[in-house]
Amino acid sequence: MAKSESKTSVVYREIWSRFAKPFTRLFITAIFLMIIVAASSAIYPAIMQQVFNHLAGEETLIKHNFIIIVPIIIIFIAMVKASAMYLQIITVNRFAQSIATSMQDKMMSHLLYADLGVITQHPSGVFISRIMNDVNLVKEAVVRLSNNLIRDSLTILVMIGMMFWFDFWLSVLVLAIYPIAFQPIFLIGRRQRHHAHQLQITMENVTSIISEIIGGSRMIKAFELEDKQTVRASKIFDKLKIAYLSLLSGRARIDPLLEALGGIAVAGVVGVASWRISNGEMLVGDVVGFITALLMLVQPVRAIGTLNAVTQEGLSAGKRVLELISTKPTIRSSENAVILKTNKAEIEFSNVSFSFKDKPILKDISFKINEGETVALVGESGAGKSTLINLIPRFFDINRGRILINNQDIRELNIKSLRAHIALISQDSILFDNTVMENIRFGRQNATETEIIDAAKKAAADDFICELTGGYSALVGPHGNLLSGGQRQRIAIARAILKDAPILLMDEATSSLDAQSEQKVQVGLEQSIKGRTSLIIAHRLSTIKSADRIYVLKAGKIIETGTHESLLAQAGTYSKMISLQQFS
Repeated sequence: MAKSESKTSVVYREIWSRFAKPFTRLFITAIFLMIIVAASSAIYPAIMQQVFNHLAGEETLIKHNFIIIVPIIIIFIAMVKASAMYLQIITVNRFAQSIATSMQDKMMSHLLYADLGVITQHPSGVFISRIMNDVNLVKEAVVRLSNNLIRDSLTILVMIGMMFWFDFWLSVLVLAIYPIAFQPIFLIGRRQRHHAHQLQITMENVTSIISEIIGGSRMIKAFELEDKQTVRASKIFDKLKIAYLSLLSGRARIDPLLEALGGIAVAGVVGVASWRISNGEMLVGDVVGFITALLMLVQPVRAIGTLNAVTQEGLSAGKRVLELISTKPTIRSSENAVILKTNKAEIEFSNVSFSFKDKPILKDISFKINEGETVALVGESGAGKSTLINLIPRFFDINRGRILINNQDIRELNIKSLRAHIALISQDSILFDNTVMENIRFGRQNATETEIIDAAKKAAADDFICELTGGYSALVGPHGNLLSGGQRQRIAIARAILKDAPILLMDEATSSLDAQSEQKVQVGLEQSIKGRTSLIIAHRLSTIKSADRIYVLKAGKIIETGTHESLLAQAGTYSKMISLQQFS
């Protein structure tokens, strides 16, 4: 139990120091406004006491014009309390939203710099759920903690003070009753953390499945999988319902407990007070003032009673947020990393082996690409070609061996400077929801419009871009879905050409193009490749005939090496692949 409380305090401290501390001024302002709200509330029981003592003919603090002065006081206090409450709600929500935005900024930044292996091993819905759902739970907990734990606690303290002012023994009676209910409420709250954790995991799964179904809608329609996917979605929604109901069952117990407790407290007060009035020990106004304070105590006590459940949910979500941003990337620049500065590059793989999730992908790979050379990788799917290319920008780190650029181990180079010297064209054309111009400009942020258009011409993209409504200012839509696959690929190629990096990596760069477009692009690429160190993966082997060397991979090993002509002469795997493509 002590260990659990220690972990809880660590989560609170981390959230405060990392995200809340910069907004301390808002927090202090909110507390000041809460004090005004609590102090304003305290005046109502005192006024009720005076009113009923006046009606009973007892002496009151206000001697003259009672009927006029009391309503004016009530209106004034109501206006002060309402104004303070409005400003407090605005301030607290701004404080909570500032924390939430700071969390989301930090999480997004962390994900952008996280290891690619960490990102690819989880569905995108997991990260979306944490950034949106979990942060929202933390925000709700911050609002409730601020409003209930601070404002309502202040109100409770003020009301208890007023009750003791009215009558000491009635106050002791009430304070003896209320703590009885809080033990089961705290036990319920602890169970809520487990239910909240299960709900958040289920939300991640729901988000992932919805994202997957929407993203694969074309394939689903093509294979008539609507019914199957409907059933799949229905099952996860049922799990979400069960998780929600499990959480709700805990919440639902708290209000009835507090309602019953409030009834017992009021009944006890009425009974004892009636007996004491009949004995002349209390005035009617004192009893009314006491009951007013007691009734005004019920709502904040109830709010604090339900607070523990909400806090446990926020605590569980906050812990998951902290887990995400506390994961340190393993692939990062060392303290003494060397800044790579070169216009020419020589790449060497020396006895490189690589495994992913304990599965060997590459085994003892050794080869060298001299500066300005073009080398091609071919082989069946799963041979390790794309993995090999991904090792050069250090998307993943090797398990054994060395990868050298200009005789410098890439693990000793500054990662940003390393990647600045590499242009990558992958088979997946990634475009952002922006203009054509900006999507090409991602290759080099300071490029001029003339340079961007020139790169587009080399990628055989200028013609179709000019036909778009708006030309280079046309929006491409989310993921570039307003363009065809071939058009997206040509923009991605233009982006890489614009980068003008000394190393060019192409992973089936022309796979989405028709023969005519591929021929045009090939001419532009051949111009761009000149003088660069290039590594190419190609599905259509006819596009790599002019490569200086071709390496044939199988099951993570190099099994053949040579030029197009020499490999054909060997009559091995490469020769068979050429024959199959020509036959097909």
